[in-house]
Amino acid sequence: MADVRLPDGTRARPTFDTEAKADAWEATAKLALAEGKALPGTSTGKAGNRDLSTLGSLFTHVSRTHWAEQKSADTLIRQGRKVVEFFGTNRPVAGITSADIADYRATLVEQGLSKSTANRRCAALSLMLRKAVDSGVMAKSPKFTFSKEQQTKFRLVDETEERAILAFWDAHGVEEQVHLTTLLIDTGARCFSEMIPAQWDHYSSGFRSVTFWNTKTHRPRTVPLTKRSREIVKARHALFGGHAGPFTMVNKETMRTRWDKMRDFLKLHDVTPHTLRHTCISRLVDGGADVKRVMEWAGHTTITTTMRYMQLRPRSLEEMTSILERASKRRSRHEDLDEEMDEAA
Repeated sequence: MADVRLPDGTRARPTFDTEAKADAWEATAKLALAEGKALPGTSTGKAGNRDLSTLGSLFTHVSRTHWAEQKSADTLIRQGRKVVEFFGTNRPVAGITSADIADYRATLVEQGLSKSTANRRCAALSLMLRKAVDSGVMAKSPKFTFSKEQQTKFRLVDETEERAILAFWDAHGVEEQVHLTTLLIDTGARCFSEMIPAQWDHYSSGFRSVTFWNTKTHRPRTVPLTKRSREIVKARHALFGGHAGPFTMVNKETMRTRWDKMRDFLKLHDVTPHTLRHTCISRLVDGGADVKRVMEWAGHTTITTTMRYMQLRPRSLEEMTSILERASKRRSRHEDLDEEMDEAA
């Protein structure tokens, strides 16, 4: 094991298969630090004798040892993979600079990605580089700047966009996505953790409702189905009754590829399956449903989360004007009556 103290006080202790190689790396690393340069890579590896000097190998290591343990593993690994696709699998980790990161963020913005998506991509890269520092691949991680997100702003799908998305799936013969998109819009379910895993016995008799047992909040909730959703589930049961559930056969990677093509074709770069959840909840709010029932439908643990959607319903304030107008009319009637009484007197 080599041992080098870094400028921030932490230590880089990569392991090697021979003492001679450890001594050689340590001497080179100390010289690099003295000259203000990044730590050198290794030929035998930094963590568990793995070579983490390239972004591809670092991504694989972080995916297995960190992201795979997370509840949102699929999403985290996907974001990390997107980073690798941009920089290249063989990109030396120690050569990634703050300028490279700024250029990456600018590219994401040019592609039309939202601030939140750009932040998620950069967060994935930041984590990988921190792991590289821990493993001695680089002296310190470059500086990251994250965009301030508007927590109450949601990307929604309007009715025109909904028709366009469904028409795209239909034109490409992807009935599975027609059905899944519809169910996500009508239930507000989380796609990969709730709707896709839902099994047949999670649906009530006649497919009038569905219960999501494995939720983000660890609290099961039951959501009634619209007429069109009931018909879809019924049709899928006739075709795929031998499977565990109506969408359990969906291949997530294939689905993501299809969504990438749909977004590119329709120029809906910031629309994701989770956008359909926001769409459902906002439609409930916009339709006049009270906040407590929306909270129960969405499975929010606090009413504060549900209240974030209330700003999407401008009519909620406009409706208040009718109260004032009625009061104004009452005052006018009273004033007219007073005048008549004065004249009579």
